[in-house]
Amino acid sequence: MSEMLKPIGENLVVTDEKPENSSSVLDVIDSRPSNQATVLAVGEGRVLKNGKRAPMIVKPGDRVLLGRYAGFRYELADTTVRLLSINDVQAIL
Repeated sequence: MSEMLKPIGENLVVTDEKPENSSSVLDVIDSRPSNQATVLAVGEGRVLKNGKRAPMIVKPGDRVLLGRYAGFRYELADTTVRLLSINDVQAIL
């Protein structure tokens, strides 16, 4: 990527993955966003009441499962990424 977003707090940047068994016909019929994504960048974590930061449970390169419409999309020069909260992540694959 020519430019990269740096998330803050408990936010992260992901890129959607295409299902492995997709075909062009299914892609046209099911144009919803994927619910599987790869983590590109993570914030430094939520600030706790004692002033320390809670560690992030995901790291760049992790594959995650999230809600189809979680976060919001941002167009970079060569790809589309999603910005979302760690609370939108349902599972690590």
